[in-house]
Parts: sequence; structure tokens; C-alpha cells
Amino acid sequence: MIVYFNGKYLPLDEVKISPFDRGFQFADGVYETLRTYNGRIFCYQAHIDRLKYSLNELNFTYTSLDEFDKISFDLAKMNEISGKDFSVYIQLTRGVQIPRRHNYQENLSPTVFVTVSEIKDNHQNFDNGVKVILEEDIRWTRCDIKSISILPSVLAKTKAVKFNAYETIFHRDNLITEGSHTNFFGVKDGVVFTAPLSNFILKGVTREVIINLCIKNKIPIKETYIKINDIELCNEFFITGTMTEVTPVVQINDRIVDDCEPGKLTRKIKKLFREYILSNKSSV
Repeated sequence: MIVYFNGKYLPLDEVKISPFDRGFQFADGVYETLRTYNGRIFCYQAHIDRLKYSLNELNFTYTSLDEFDKISFDLAKMNEISGKDFSVYIQLTRGVQIPRRHNYQENLSPTVFVTVSEIKDNHQNFDNGVKVILEEDIRWTRCDIKSISILPSVLAKTKAVKFNAYETIFHRDNLITEGSHTNFFGVKDGVVFTAPLSNFILKGVTREVIINLCIKNKIPIKETYIKINDIELCNEFFITGTMTEVTPVVQINDRIVDDCEPGKLTRKIKKLFREYILSNKSSV
């Protein structure tokens, strides 16, 4: 595998990261995951804007954000996956600081790492729906920053897998926030609900696309929290994400949703999302 590391394209086994890197010692860094459709990166600028936001919130300067489009396609070519849909992982840490200490030096040289992977087919989940479980949201309160410090989400996702579920959905003070790596939507009486933007959720790129598609197609949508107690009142659910796309939820804990079939409105939104991708507007 060829990766991008600090300005160079290298075989993975030649990459050397200092044990004094603040990402290694403090999880002092940010990341983005992107993907392509039809040879173009999905919502590239929205991802870069979110990466810039995360960097700014951590008082972290990096001036070469425009380079990642070219780097991604260079890596795809070097790894012989050009012409296929692939994912892109971008990680920046604050850099190396010796000796180790909690407060960071200004103007450290960031550590930059990019890798690409061919996307495996996941249409069975997209078409048939998935099971999710609920978990109390005990993460820090700056979930709007896409930090590499995601141990609670790692544990939550691992728990989901152990319970034969696709995802863990978090709740805080009786309010549904988001999934460990997705945004969560519910449908009640033909109206779509999802948590409002705040420091408790990540500003999902696909989430924004879905909201805009609903508005454009006159599907009622409200950025309002779903209460745990109101889950029983909703008749459809779905989750969204860059790799998850629009995935129906057909089971929550032990509750089977709508005879374990994706809901009518969820299927309509999935169709609108697919049309959006095929229209080549998804790279904007």
C-alpha cells in the first residue's frame, strides 16, 4: 500500500511516526473520511470546510487544505484502484513535541497522513435495513469537532457488533443525539426529525444533503430532538453518513420497526439521494 505522509508518497512500511507525536500521546488531532462516486469526491468542499472548522476549534493551523483532492487521486492511481469507488482517510495531528507535556507549543509542524481504500459493496444493509442499539452518550461535549479522540465511539461501535447490530445510537438527557459514526433520523406522521446542530453532534455532510433534499422536495423536516420516550411514536428511522449513505433502521434494541421493512418515506429519501449522486452535483 502506498500512502501520503508529510509531503511524500511512501510504501506503508516506510512510514515512521515519532512516539512524541501529540496525536500518539494525546489524540491531539483531527480527521476526515471522504469517498468517491463516479470518479469524483462526494461533497469535497463540505468535507474540507468541516476539516478547517475542526482545525480552527483546536487552534491548529494548516495552510495546504486544497491539496487533498489531488493527493487522493494520486494515491488511487498508485494503489491501482483508479476507476473504482474508493474512500479517503485524512488525519492531521499537531505534530512532534519533545519533551512530553500537556500544553502545546505554538507553530509545531503538523503530521499529515492520507490513505485510500477500495469501497466494498454494502448494498444489503442499504436495501434491507439494519439493527441499532441505544447507549447513554458519555462523550465529551465538543462532538462538533471531528477529533481523533473517539474512544467512546470505538467502544460503542464494538458493543453494537457484539449485539449483532450495525450501529450504536447515543442519547443524552433523554434526547437522541447521533450514532457512533452516523447521524440519526426518525419519521413521525410523515415528518422527518433529526437532532439540531450543536456541540453535541457532528455536522454530518450527508445529513446536510438529506435536509436540503427534503426541503427541495417538500418533505416536512424538523431539526428537533427525538426523545427516548417518543421512539415508540415514530414509524420509520434511518441513519446517514459518508460510508453509510442513507441506511434504513429496522430494529432498535429489541423493537422491530414496521415489520422489519424499510419505511416508505425512507425509501423515497434513499431514491432522492441516489438521484442526487448520479446528477454529478455531489462533488460540489
